Amino acid sequence: MNNEHYDERASVIDHSEDSNPNILSEKMPENATNVDEIDSIIAQQMMKLSVEDREKVYSDVHGVKEGKKENEEMIQDGLDSMQREIEKLQHKEAYDMACTKDQKYVESRSFQLAFLRADSFDARKAAIRFVRHFQVKLDLFGEEKLVMDIVQDDLDRDTMGALYSGTGQILDTTDSAGRCIIAAVFGAPWTTRAYLQRAFYNTMMTIRDPYKQIHGYIIVVYSLAHSSQQGDASKHYTFSRISEGLPVRIEALHLCHDSPKGQVLLTVSKAAVNPSIKIRTRTHYGTNQQIMLSLAGYGIKPGTIPVGEGCKITNLDAYQQRLHQMRSIERLKEPKRQKINVPSRSDILFGKGTPFQNHHGNVQLRNMVSERYKAYAKAATKGQKMQITKEIVQTVQQNSGLFLRPDGGSWVCVEEEAARQKVSALFRSLRIRIGDT
Repeated sequence: MNNEHYDERASVIDHSEDSNPNILSEKMPENATNVDEIDSIIAQQMMKLSVEDREKVYSDVHGVKEGKKENEEMIQDGLDSMQREIEKLQHKEAYDMACTKDQKYVESRSFQLAFLRADSFDARKAAIRFVRHFQVKLDLFGEEKLVMDIVQDDLDRDTMGALYSGTGQILDTTDSAGRCIIAAVFGAPWTTRAYLQRAFYNTMMTIRDPYKQIHGYIIVVYSLAHSSQQGDASKHYTFSRISEGLPVRIEALHLCHDSPKGQVLLTVSKAAVNPSIKIRTRTHYGTNQQIMLSLAGYGIKPGTIPVGEGCKITNLDAYQQRLHQMRSIERLKEPKRQKINVPSRSDILFGKGTPFQNHHGNVQLRNMVSERYKAYAKAATKGQKMQITKEIVQTVQQNSGLFLRPDGGSWVCVEEEAARQKVSALFRSLRIRIGDT
């Protein structure tokens, strides 16, 4: 990266004028873990602001409500300007690839507007963010998914583990200014890729709500002080950089820790984010109760963040249920994926052995077969029996379930007839088990 993107006093990158789309491949600056130096840089950036801008930062961080006004002329002018700025950018290979694949997807008005709102209608910044988005998406999910909305069926096993762990959530509740809250806990044994894919999925899921786009986001990060090794610091840095490729306007970043090690890791997050977020960052130190009380001074009510002592997730069951429901909705709305990395609870798994038979979907299927057994046994013709098996297959599908068989390390959908034969086999097994001849 060119030298002009570096701060005068340090090797911490000033991303404000940087249009490099390859943000996930950036190396962490050497002094990104230097707590005093990073805080000094942030203080200098604050001093450069006008009184009016400083008051705006103060209001954003403390959750002081401010009306967000938009009108059609403002939106259209912003979108037109953003398109002109995109055309000026030199390095946008992933964006060009996406346009070639599906220009309608790329030029979706509501999609582009989310990026414009993320940068408060600054057309150049929104254009850079938009181009970065496609590079990030290409890096994380590959060319096949470049012009598809990412759903849970696209996530690998490690990312699904990270997602369902509850350590990275878009909360249902808001702060005092009505802004969406994102809560994350670092320290779980997930790979950098899992953290990044989870952040991408969560963010793109929540921006479907225009209200959240308009009002912005608050991020609360907890860091478990399990290690201060370079690998963990690099993970923090890369994770913090991904926000530059997502349509999210961060109005306050709260970094919470309970030890010097945690403080060092969270300092990396400060180093990674752009200047606008740096000056909106606040650090909270102490026990969980002390941190909650400190956050209350910034418009986040105690009990809002679902993190207990020892960073235990307090709403895990409800959160996982919400994810299951979201996955069902995705399957009903989005094109069916032919290959699945992690089966859902509703899926029917082909295979022998206890793990297959005890899968939730398989148990539910056996219950459906039991409920329809009398009708199946009384069916006078083969055609009538076939109709019952078809109806059961349709019921599974209407509840977002798929019939899957193993395929290497993943799962693939079977043909309709194979699914029906699976149901027929269960009827035969039940007949033998109950001794009905």
